[in-house]
Amino acid sequence: MSTATSALSAEIALDLLEGELAVELPGHVRAFARAHAEGRPPPAAPLLARLASTLATARDAIEHDELADRGFAMLRLVAPLVIEDDPAVAAARAKPPSWPNLAELTRARDAVAQLRFGRTMIELAHLLHGAAAASLEEPATLGAPVAGWHERGPAADAASIQDAWQAIAARLGVSGNVRIDRSAQARPRAFVVEPKREVVIVVPQIVDTPAARFAVLHELGHAVCALALPGGLPRAVDEAAAAYVAMLAEPPSILPPRWTSDLAGEARARRTRLAAALDRVERALPDGGGDRDGVTRALAALGDPATPAWALWHDPGTQASYVAADAIATRLRRDLGTSPPRGQLAAALAAERDRIDRSIRL
Repeated sequence: MSTATSALSAEIALDLLEGELAVELPGHVRAFARAHAEGRPPPAAPLLARLASTLATARDAIEHDELADRGFAMLRLVAPLVIEDDPAVAAARAKPPSWPNLAELTRARDAVAQLRFGRTMIELAHLLHGAAAASLEEPATLGAPVAGWHERGPAADAASIQDAWQAIAARLGVSGNVRIDRSAQARPRAFVVEPKREVVIVVPQIVDTPAARFAVLHELGHAVCALALPGGLPRAVDEAAAAYVAMLAEPPSILPPRWTSDLAGEARARRTRLAAALDRVERALPDGGGDRDGVTRALAALGDPATPAWALWHDPGTQASYVAADAIATRLRRDLGTSPPRGQLAAALAAERDRIDRSIRL
């Protein structure tokens, strides 16, 4: 078969797959957002997204330059779903979170990732999401919690959150349907129903601290990214957009009153140090690897937690993306300021995506 025919076959298969997922995913994501807001277990991902044949279609696409960007986008979506759908991984994930059980879960994930990709789950996540080279000087300590960061004050009502979103969307030149749901129990989270069209943001029922407002801004940043660019972005790019928007909490700002805080910069720096410490631990899983001393120091900085952080159990590989994202967002803020010309943020984020895609070798 000629290269041209092979590329045509890969394109036809990818077109069909993208079309089917475009039908199935929106309903799934809306249901996922509702379950998250209500504190219920999320629905299973559509079967099509978990099939080995879907993974094969994505891998075929990345072999052709003209399809590589779409192939990587698909791979970022389906690779973790295929790994998490493995029976051994599902059984390990169902156990109570603990450090021994996390080591077992990591081994199960690594077995599937090694079989399909020739590398560990964390290595694969870092590679696909632009975080393989993420680094930060190892913190001896996270530093004390930022005084006043969780101090209660007047709560932001629905109109206030909408005002913040309108100010952000107008300045950054994005448009689309953004629905903001309130939850009494769920952590803030963004759900991309349809890239460039529809996003659901789940935020706390009560937003009355600088920390809570910062968290809302972060999720609105994910909405900016989702409405500006196609889906399947590297996590480091998506988180960089969220971090860039959350930086608007640091004065001077374009945001309405009450959304800024003199504490935001210090809190952001501490958050990045936390991600770096968790990343140090995660890279050494399941058995400490060759960095036992570094892991010991990282755990000490974290306060020697009795059980793993939620993200290490449920969202493997993301800590390095947070570290990489902070560096990208800092660069974007320096280069673009807080009111970039229309389309410039999207262009800068797209350039970061392309840089990461070009660096991937599977």
